Amino acid sequence: MRITANILWTATVASLLVVCPAVAARTDIPNTYLEFESVGDGRCQILSKGGKLRVLHNRHPKLTIDFRLTRIFAGKPQGLSTGIAEPNAPPVKLGCTRVDGREQDWVLERVRFVQGTP
Repeated sequence: MRITANILWTATVASLLVVCPAVAARTDIPNTYLEFESVGDGRCQILSKGGKLRVLHNRHPKLTIDFRLTRIFAGKPQGLSTGIAEPNAPPVKLGCTRVDGREQDWVLERVRFVQGTP
């Protein structure tokens, strides 16, 4: 259910960016600066064949981003994770993309800029 809501939210934001250039020009939409990536990792490969480390990058040049994620394991929401992604810092390590042969991923629940960052 949450995955569908997240996809709908992403589609809505994408539609707004296409339809309304003023929204696209805004720089205060924090989720546009977060980027997931799967990278090779020996521990994840040992844990489950084909597994990679899932990380989250903050691509904003100056602002810190506070986030909340839902972990999806074997197609089912399993719990929430919270954290802070600093600008110009190493990515936040989330976990392995495969555990015991089953897929694992994370989706954004809530994102906001941390007040007081330059």
